[in-house]
Amino acid sequence: MLDFTYCNPTRLMFGKSMEGQIGAEVAALPESPRKVLIVYGSGSARRSGLLDLVEGSLKAAGLTVFAMGGVRPNPTVEFVREVIAFARSEGVDCLVAVGGGSCIDTAKAAAVGIPYEGDVWDFYCGKAKVARALPVAAVLTIPAAGSEQSIRSVISNGDVKTGIGSPLIRPRIAVINPERFFTIPASYASAGLFDMMSHILERYFTNTESVEYTSGQAEAALRSIMAAARAIARNPRDYDAWSVAGLAGSFAHNGYFGLGHVEDWACHGIEHALSGWRSEIIHGAGLAVVTPAWMRHVWRQNPARFVRFAKEVFGVQEQDDAAAVEQMIARLIAFLKDIGLPTTLAELTAEPVPLDEIARLATRAPLGNFKRLDAGDVKAILTLARGD
Repeated sequence: MLDFTYCNPTRLMFGKSMEGQIGAEVAALPESPRKVLIVYGSGSARRSGLLDLVEGSLKAAGLTVFAMGGVRPNPTVEFVREVIAFARSEGVDCLVAVGGGSCIDTAKAAAVGIPYEGDVWDFYCGKAKVARALPVAAVLTIPAAGSEQSIRSVISNGDVKTGIGSPLIRPRIAVINPERFFTIPASYASAGLFDMMSHILERYFTNTESVEYTSGQAEAALRSIMAAARAIARNPRDYDAWSVAGLAGSFAHNGYFGLGHVEDWACHGIEHALSGWRSEIIHGAGLAVVTPAWMRHVWRQNPARFVRFAKEVFGVQEQDDAAAVEQMIARLIAFLKDIGLPTTLAELTAEPVPLDEIARLATRAPLGNFKRLDAGDVKAILTLARGD
């Protein structure tokens, strides 16, 4: 296990009707914000009554409230710039995201861009480092990205999809009410559930030794998420299953499962290239296609890690390493199909995927730590993902 320092100051408010308390919590932040901008996605936040509830709570706490909708999946830097311009014009000093990972990542991007004199993309292309950010709070409407507790923000600029990481953008407050998840469309629910699994897998598959504690915790979390996913597929209004998913998704990406690890993140890098190429690709669905192919390509780098995973998460008892790994991948694919996710590129998109271009986009920066991947590796993984 490697040395680490860990601090997670996010105040997590979990359960029914917690949204009504957001105003008092924001008003009590040490920065004493006075003007709050709510960032949200589509009209469903308004139609469901959630936006009115959040606005009312903030106003009741004596805060001036503005709202700006229009965040789309795979949020763009162009929209972030619009948020920044509006926030500056109104003197906004705090942002509240009402939505999923795209809304929260947009709010985080705006939070670093508002006090910065240059262009916000400078942070994402490596020209600037985050030194200051407005406080961010999050009211979650879909558990998936874990952005409500994470230090990360991912946005797109053309076909480039990339992220930043800083403790300064970790949300101060996160509100999770599992009742809000009952009406999530099935395709987004299943994609979100695998997205949170992937956040754990990216940390689990490591060559760092003596990480027994976090490994066991990760295996238990993955089993719990899979059980919840199957329950939700049967009954989308299963409060207990969504409670598991809401909590697990939030902790999957707050750094806990990677304590003392060298983390991987190759599957995310490849998927970011895919959804940068075609923004309509749902992130979790792309990960469902990439991950089994990545496993087949890299498992020999550390067979013991994969055999342990096969046994502890999928109950595989095969003695031969190759047979155990292949059986595990088959069971993973069966699970993904059971909850309605694609497992091949052909199921993910009707368009022919330009393998060389995706490989180039994915390897603009170093990719992977479990096994360092070059463009040839990525093309090989994508070829496996075609399912020919």
